[in-house]
Amino acid sequence: MKTCKCEELNLDGLPGISKIVCLEEVDSTQAVARELALEGTAEKTLVLAETQTGGKGRMGREWESGKGGLYMTLLLKPRTEIKFLSELSVLTGEVAAEALTGLYGVKTRIKKPNDVYAWHPRRRKWLKISGILTESSSTNMATNWLLLGVGVNLNNTVKLETGVSVKAIKGAEVSREEFLAEFFRIFWLRYSAWEYSSQAKS
Repeated sequence: MKTCKCEELNLDGLPGISKIVCLEEVDSTQAVARELALEGTAEKTLVLAETQTGGKGRMGREWESGKGGLYMTLLLKPRTEIKFLSELSVLTGEVAAEALTGLYGVKTRIKKPNDVYAWHPRRRKWLKISGILTESSSTNMATNWLLLGVGVNLNNTVKLETGVSVKAIKGAEVSREEFLAEFFRIFWLRYSAWEYSSQAKS
């Protein structure tokens, strides 16, 4: 695991984040975040990586993780019962989709439970642009921690025929910092409302 000081990313003032762990290359941000969770690391810690060698999606499927994309896992400790945790995958996909559409005008749709697809106007088809992966630990039906993994194809080259990046659709690179700021601006609003609602239903 190579460490990195995020030379290419200006992460000052990223909303809602208590700590950032930025790495050059890892097996997966999910694995790093899991270690941190087991060590008792603070809630709202964000693990970012420039590339992943073993990025995974749902059901163990490989997630391409070339340079220029956004690969992150957020450590959360939601005060809710585990039965509500599955809702976070769809919620996070909706946040990613809203950020992509709002910033870049990309037409998106959600494929439940954890994928975001974008319309490629030249290829005239829907292609995967983002994926969500959650993992949690609980005791007696209460959540100890939850790992929220998010991969977004921004400026990376996507080799799979079923995938696409913002750069491929727009024809130009976009700012990862801008996307991160917008993503978390929307996310914390939705997350707070979800946590409050799930507590009320418990």
